[in-house]
Amino acid sequence: MIYGNSQVRSLNWGNIGRIFTLDKGNTYQPIRILSYAIDYYFWELNPVGYHITNILFYILTCIVVFLSLRLLSTSLRDQASPDSHGQVAIFGSLLFAAHPVHVEAVTWLAARKEVLQGFFFFLAFYLYLKGREGEGRKKILYFGLVLFSILLAILSKPAAIVFPAGLLVYEIACQGKNRLMDFLKKYWLFFAISILISMIFTFILIKVMIEAGGVKPYRGGTFFSNLLVSTYAFLYNIKLLTFTTHYSAAYTIDVPNPILGLRTFIFVGITFFLFGLSFWTLKKTKTFFFSFLFFFVTLLPYLNIIPLSTLLADRYVFLGSFSYSFLLGIGFDNLYRFRNKFFSEDFFKPFSVALFLFILISYSFMTVQQNRVWKNSYTLWADAVEKYPESDTANALMGVVYMDLGMDQEAVRHLEKAIQILPYDYQSRNNLAIVYGRMGEPGKAFNELMTALHLAPDNDSIKINLSVFYQRQKEYEKSEGILKYLISKHQSPGQLHFRLGMLYKEMGRYDDAIAQLRKSMELFPHIINPYEEIGNIYLSKLKDLEKAKFYYMKGIEMVPQAKSRVEELRWMIQDLEAYDKR
Repeated sequence: MIYGNSQVRSLNWGNIGRIFTLDKGNTYQPIRILSYAIDYYFWELNPVGYHITNILFYILTCIVVFLSLRLLSTSLRDQASPDSHGQVAIFGSLLFAAHPVHVEAVTWLAARKEVLQGFFFFLAFYLYLKGREGEGRKKILYFGLVLFSILLAILSKPAAIVFPAGLLVYEIACQGKNRLMDFLKKYWLFFAISILISMIFTFILIKVMIEAGGVKPYRGGTFFSNLLVSTYAFLYNIKLLTFTTHYSAAYTIDVPNPILGLRTFIFVGITFFLFGLSFWTLKKTKTFFFSFLFFFVTLLPYLNIIPLSTLLADRYVFLGSFSYSFLLGIGFDNLYRFRNKFFSEDFFKPFSVALFLFILISYSFMTVQQNRVWKNSYTLWADAVEKYPESDTANALMGVVYMDLGMDQEAVRHLEKAIQILPYDYQSRNNLAIVYGRMGEPGKAFNELMTALHLAPDNDSIKINLSVFYQRQKEYEKSEGILKYLISKHQSPGQLHFRLGMLYKEMGRYDDAIAQLRKSMELFPHIINPYEEIGNIYLSKLKDLEKAKFYYMKGIEMVPQAKSRVEELRWMIQDLEAYDKR
């Protein structure tokens, strides 16, 4: 996403335009990619800078959470004393900041979208709380900033489309059902624009998910059974936020098959009870109603109503943890102010602070431990497989780690386990085909590739691997046909031209190889491989030393940052010049 992404290497207007262009089959999160490009401008490929950016956005998010909690407490707890709202915000925001469930969102650089979305989402919510109490131009300014902030949140991660629903939950809690319609009539234009923005990006999100193969078959085979599975996902997310101590990069939800049974009946019953309790408390205390429904709304994109590949992940509750922190803040504030005739007047003040510090330190300790798990891919997925051995995701990615390490037997074991758990996991089948090919089992490799292609017929990486398979089997025409087809459908197929050039080189069609490599070079002038390969062809195949030197020198000139490769090319040129002198 960063190291191999050419879009992060430039901040010129043309490249920024490409970042904000919706490409078929790709996720649409341009603010995330733009943030990587800004990081690259300052840090190039030093990961420290990227982690600093993640932490800075998380700090900003925690500050906005503090400000939002204070205003939220003021509007929903009108009977509380003024200093109580500040304490709720302090208690809640500190627990939000230290919660170990956020490690994935902050530590994993690919999850930059979470801290970006979180900052802009909560900034929009804070600005809304401020703006709804304003008048005239001040109100218009605030509401305009809300719309701009939520647009940035959605462009960071499309799941932010639920923002208008979150506002409606707040207004129901604040206004009551009877006064809600009057409020909506007053602010109809603002809500109409915010809902329109959400609808547009909901359409884009569904389109992107379908094109990228992100929408999976219904779990259990029907929409009804899939809906029942959603109750499992909902309750497990509550458990993840409130009771889980063994956090992981992948989880297993034990869903019975068939789905209808006593356990499912209990899960559905608990879900309905929680919804009923939240509506019942609306008249008595607005805070539980808001917190529960806000948590539910922010989880909606992840409840697998539209089935996704992952049912449960730490990052899914990033926004929802705001509600949990709000309730904890209220709980500690109430305990701090609690009085009982059997205890001294100030007994509960130090007790509440001591209990709060115990939880805060416990969360901090778990956060530090979980950061160690995220040290590298091996520690991450080894931990996940150990904690959740039946997780398809953990096994699939542990297999990828072993692939990268060249431990093919271990890779096969985990990839086969992943497919056994989730037969439609086309990416694991694709990876398994690569390993089978390396192990000299072409029959198994071909079967896995064809199955993967059947499951994901529009997936280009599978087609590229199929082209590589045909190339290894010396079926050059089939390999060429696949690459030409892929080039015809891509707007900027630099890598594909490079692959086709290397195929022609192997076939002995050197003029065609040079033509394709030049096209790759023109599309991506700051990638050194095409220069080097053209030079190699002129040197070893066409015996043209001058042209070989020319392309080696061109590569050094255009890609000076590829230091080790540049050094190798300098030695090559030096050897050629020494040969000329002889």
